[in-house]
Amino acid sequence: MSETKHEPILRARDLTVEFVLRQGTLRAVEGVHLDVFPGELLAVVGESGSGKSTMAYGLINMVSSPGRVSGGQVLYKGKDVLRLEPEALRQFRWKEVAMVFQAAQNALNPVMRVEDQMVDTVQDHEQKPRAEVLGRAAELLKLVRLTPERVLKAYPHELSGGMRQRVILALSLLLNPRILLLDEPTTALDVVTQAYLLDILLEIRQKFGVAMVFMTHDISIVAKVAERVAVMYAGRIVESGPVEEIFYRPRHPYTWGLIQAAPSLVGDLSGKRPVQGSPPDLFHLPPGCRFHPRCAFASERCRQAEPDREEFSDGMVACHHWQEVAAVREGRVPAPATTEGCR
Repeated sequence: MSETKHEPILRARDLTVEFVLRQGTLRAVEGVHLDVFPGELLAVVGESGSGKSTMAYGLINMVSSPGRVSGGQVLYKGKDVLRLEPEALRQFRWKEVAMVFQAAQNALNPVMRVEDQMVDTVQDHEQKPRAEVLGRAAELLKLVRLTPERVLKAYPHELSGGMRQRVILALSLLLNPRILLLDEPTTALDVVTQAYLLDILLEIRQKFGVAMVFMTHDISIVAKVAERVAVMYAGRIVESGPVEEIFYRPRHPYTWGLIQAAPSLVGDLSGKRPVQGSPPDLFHLPPGCRFHPRCAFASERCRQAEPDREEFSDGMVACHHWQEVAAVREGRVPAPATTEGCR
């Protein structure tokens, strides 16, 4: 299958991930549709617990027990990842799609030098001389602004958290993957190191043309790095589109609430308001739209029926009242006075 900018390299359809627990079956991800295009940077945004990480594990069919992918397809270059044989799946996971896990600075083996972990990673997929692997590793460490002579001989505990994060990033690029999944890569870092890492990610994308899926709860980061944004709430994607549309013309009230709540290091903070209420318990989801207990636009229709996906040329939204949201956002009608779940 040929690869073009206009055809997704990875396509998830109706992806559902559930966990069978003593309390019952919990659906952490349900009915997710997601496209990743060659070379793009797609941000997946949502509060903690919205299902971002679980979705990422589902995309590479790596959900740990008692979880399982219970439905849907994940197509990579036309092949369903969820139906690959074990060896083909193992090869896919690092050579085609690599993942930088949440708190990745703790993912390195503490009793192995960095150079040995680099060599083991490559030789687990293809036989290459140690010197060749270390030469490639040195190039990548320089790209992430680390000194290879020092870092390759080091144990993880001899490196700072930010350095370990960049080592993992270099490690993920060793086999030239086409897609990089980044699960909250800036969460454990200070603001200065966050900005430093984001600059490195943009440089990597420009140099290698690798597509990136950036999972984060911090919508302020998204504006700097993303081309497209998917907004996730309670296991579902409720809106997606180009970053300019999402930030300046959001259609879903949850998206609008996240943007209004985003803090700034400069300027007046008096107008900032958090999204009212709390995310739902996934064991006891509200009927109808999952966001309706927190939504100022909620109606009886929202309480009874889950909204369908409405497709646009540049994205989608799942909201019964997206047109009313647009009217309020544009100042054509006054905003609703309150949110039902917070009265």
